[in-house]
Amino acid sequence: MERSGRIWPHIVGRSRNRQVLVLAVIALVLLATGGFVLGLPVGFSLGWIAVAFGIAVAAGAVRAGLVPTVGSLWLVTLWWFVCPPLVGYLTGDWATATRYSYPRALGYGYSTAAAELRGGIEAGLTSGLVAAVLIGTGGYLIGTVTSWAATQLKRRG
Repeated sequence: MERSGRIWPHIVGRSRNRQVLVLAVIALVLLATGGFVLGLPVGFSLGWIAVAFGIAVAAGAVRAGLVPTVGSLWLVTLWWFVCPPLVGYLTGDWATATRYSYPRALGYGYSTAAAELRGGIEAGLTSGLVAAVLIGTGGYLIGTVTSWAATQLKRRG
């Protein structure tokens, strides 16, 4: 019983930390959406992967919970895939191979904005979940281990 008491906070997180994590990620996504709509270069990049990894490490350090961490990162990856084609669809500025296309490894494109949006949603739900699980779990573990090591060093020092 005692063992599950130590694991459960890592699964669901501490209430306050979990709420702060989710609200911070929602604010980040809204800010990025506003920047994208204004034409700022906030689309998919290695910087976003670093931000997602940093979120996961910070969540692990404060024990915000693995499930909320992965869920929050899934929101970020959904943004990567859905926001650009959604903005292109809503504004009517969509064109093949523009900033309104979602990130993909292959060089194919869709012929309509609606098809691009559907493709982005599909990719966000599938590839986005895989990315969120991998980045979230790895970052959360690193943050947890780093926090634990810092606590141990303080006790000994």
